[in-house]
Amino acid sequence: MSDQGSYLSKKTKRGVLVLVVICLFIVYTPRFLAWAKPSQKLKLTYTQLVQVERLNSNKLRADYQRKNKFVKKSKFKRPQKKFNPNDYSKDDWMRLGLSEKQVNVILKFTKRGLQSNDDLKKIFVISEPLFFLIKDSTFYPENVFTKKAQENSTFLNKNGEKATEKIILVELNTADVNELESVPGIGLFFAKMILKKRTELGGFLSKEQLLEVYKMEGEKYLEIEKYFRVNPEIISKMNINEATIDELRNHPYIEYKVANSIVKMRQQKGAYKSIDELKESVLINRELFQKLKPYVYL
Repeated sequence: MSDQGSYLSKKTKRGVLVLVVICLFIVYTPRFLAWAKPSQKLKLTYTQLVQVERLNSNKLRADYQRKNKFVKKSKFKRPQKKFNPNDYSKDDWMRLGLSEKQVNVILKFTKRGLQSNDDLKKIFVISEPLFFLIKDSTFYPENVFTKKAQENSTFLNKNGEKATEKIILVELNTADVNELESVPGIGLFFAKMILKKRTELGGFLSKEQLLEVYKMEGEKYLEIEKYFRVNPEIISKMNINEATIDELRNHPYIEYKVANSIVKMRQQKGAYKSIDELKESVLINRELFQKLKPYVYL
């Protein structure tokens, strides 16, 4: 009796099968049509491409700013009144937010005399945020630099008489290893490291770039910088309309992402017409642009 109750007729089985087929047809037909339909390529005008690139750049910039919103909060304090950096004490500098080690470096520079904010900006431990915070609060008496320069250029000879130190300046962009090694305080190791950095950069723009040399500390720099001069016209430059990603990334100021951005922008917009167009890259901020600008051309 139970066998007869569980028995399905052929008609019922066919009905179930048809129902399953209909369900499968309903589910998979839209997917098949979407797959079979030829895709249409989206065609954009040049103006639309520029707008898309700008939107992408704005998004990247917004994401970067959001991720770094806490970093941007300055740890430095604004001076309470106008001040002469040459007369600022250790405690005064530390009150602005600098560490003791940083202040000790600054005092070595101020001991020799700062003539202007340009000299102040060249002190490697003074960051850009701090400089812009204090630059409008500084003043420089006219005679400070002259007086300190005279004090530093004289010494007492063995007879107790004042004598002037004679310094033969070495040109950083043309000196060979022997000329560099002859400078007091520079041995063969630093001579080779300076030449290595000069080759990587394409030449020095200023003596302060010696601080980028491997193992070069602030104290060593202060000891040797008076023996050098720099002709910034003797440097090698890269053509940003022709340089490849690999050629660009070989420069110490250009990371791979920056090199890739420079080339991609050139491919999308065509040849650069102005060096300032590099600033359109979200990866090139004002500080990096100023460092790169002397080393590139059109």
